[in-house]
Order: sequence, then structure tokens, then C-alpha cells
Amino acid sequence: MSPNISEREEYLTIMAPTAAQAMAQFKAQDLGSQGYAIAGKIGRHQFSMVGDDGSTATVSGSGMIAATFSRKVLG
Repeated sequence: MSPNISEREEYLTIMAPTAAQAMAQFKAQDLGSQGYAIAGKIGRHQFSMVGDDGSTATVSGSGMIAATFSRKVLG
């Protein structure tokens, strides 16, 4: 009987002023060799952080470009 191996998805998002800078950072960190691939469209985002009390605050970097990458890992 083979062991039960589970796979999960892991995500990493790079925020940058431009899509070119986000992709340059992907290359600089050599994320492709670590199994990461683009998970969706790259686009301009606003960010909010939810506090323990349920309140939200805009995070510095509003309007930045976000590029999200994912990879499958055993776990």
C-alpha cells in the first residue's frame, strides 16, 4: 500500500509599480526554478488589511501592480 501523499497550492504575490518590475523580480528571485507559475492576470490592485476587531485599513501601496504566482507542494 502506498502512503497517502497530499498536495496543496502555495501562493506568492509580488507588488510593484509596473508589471515589468514585478516580472523582473520573479526572474531575480528565480521563482520559476522553485516551481512557481503565474496564477492569473497581472493588474492594478488596492489593498486593505483586516484587523482583529474587523476594521479595515488601506495598506500602503494602493494602486500597485500585483502579480500572483502559485506552485504545488507536498504537505
